[in-house]
Amino acid sequence: MMGRREFCVNTFQELWRFRSYIFGSVGRDFNLRYKGSVLGAALVFLVPAFQISLYILVFGSLLKGRLPGNPTVYGYSIYLCSGILFWNLFAELLQRSQNIYLENANILKKAAFPSSALSVINFASSSINLLLAVAILLVFLLLSSSFPGWYIIGIIPVWLAIALLALGLGHCIAILQVFFRDFGALTAIGLQALFWGTPIVYPIEILPTWLIPWLQFNPLLGPVSTVQALMLGTPLPPIQTWLSTAVVGILAPLWAARLYRKHRSDLMDNL
Repeated sequence: MMGRREFCVNTFQELWRFRSYIFGSVGRDFNLRYKGSVLGAALVFLVPAFQISLYILVFGSLLKGRLPGNPTVYGYSIYLCSGILFWNLFAELLQRSQNIYLENANILKKAAFPSSALSVINFASSSINLLLAVAILLVFLLLSSSFPGWYIIGIIPVWLAIALLALGLGHCIAILQVFFRDFGALTAIGLQALFWGTPIVYPIEILPTWLIPWLQFNPLLGPVSTVQALMLGTPLPPIQTWLSTAVVGILAPLWAARLYRKHRSDLMDNL
């Protein structure tokens, strides 16, 4: 039986063999997204810039939203924007991953093609959108004298943690969806529940005290709270908020890989 180390080495070797396909697919995905648009690639900057500006204008200037313990004018806007940007990464990756087998059945039936290449493509495409939006938010932080300091590079491991979490869960759902097509609709419902169960549009301090311990079971609590703290320059959340992230982030990819190896032949027959 193949050991984990050998499995990882083989996976990286397969990805390297298909590197041209991966880079080409990411480029095609980027071009197709804005094909036929008058503004073209300028929308890459305009869309996130408009969204961030809208949040800042509405919640910072018009509604004068304030965070508990943070009297600054733009505190709530930064809190909201940073949470939504990284939530969008999670939601986009999960939704792209859940259809990875159904949408790529023809190419996956080729014995030499690694399914992990499709995950890398989804990760790269979604991350480009995130990085551009984060760059725009950082420009605002600099212009408004709200830049928290260079320890903000801590968002890099958080970004990777959210991506691994979404890819692992997405692959589990993708395999199940081949056999049970109802999982697509259930995922949309689950994402809605998870969004409102994550402190993104509201600060955790406003919740009833009996409800806060239950949020520890939300795997996005740690990453999103950490990003918000990094952007605001406030103390990081306690390490226990990352416990469910670590558990789900480790178990989901392992379970997805196990399901794929165990049911690969049945999977291909049902595609």
